[in-house]
Amino acid sequence: MAGVTAHGGTFTFTPVGGAPLTAYVTGLSVESPQAVCVDMTAWDTAHVEAIAVVATGEWTGGSASVDYIHAGGAGTVVDPQTIVRKAGVLQFASPGHSVTRNAILESASTQAAVGDLVRGTLKFRFTDYLG
Repeated sequence: MAGVTAHGGTFTFTPVGGAPLTAYVTGLSVESPQAVCVDMTAWDTAHVEAIAVVATGEWTGGSASVDYIHAGGAGTVVDPQTIVRKAGVLQFASPGHSVTRNAILESASTQAAVGDLVRGTLKFRFTDYLG
């Protein structure tokens, strides 16, 4: 059975006015933006009747969770904990393809062990805001 195999890529998150964080992607999970809906069902509608859920035209931002191995190097952020809650530009790149989004780094976990690579997980929320 044929399938699609993920090949190594990198990502760079550059917070507004700050140094970039560059790392190698080992895993990526992306949640697309979702429609914001409102329940317009009358308060006296019986429980078994149809519910009136209506899209407002607004969207939530979507998100991405990235498992990474730190790339290191001069001029790059070493501890992603220092840029949590910052807004900036997030770019994923692999051979022949790249994606760029405005994002806020929501959380960062880092794992470091003697004789092992520095790795972790970052959670981003996509946004139109760059504050």
